[in-house]
Amino acid sequence: MPADAIWQSGGETELHVWPGAFHGSDTLAPRAVLSQEARDARSRRLRRIVGR
Repeated sequence: MPADAIWQSGGETELHVWPGAFHGSDTLAPRAVLSQEARDARSRRLRRIVGR
């Protein structure tokens, strides 16, 4: 799993598992609640990183 490799090398990342979602599902169904929640989580993470 890519997140494991990042953690093992001392990097920092978050791993979110969205039951029922798949890679790119937020593009395929952008109005779905799950897609919106995933995008919001990604945006919050980016804001935390950029705000450092």
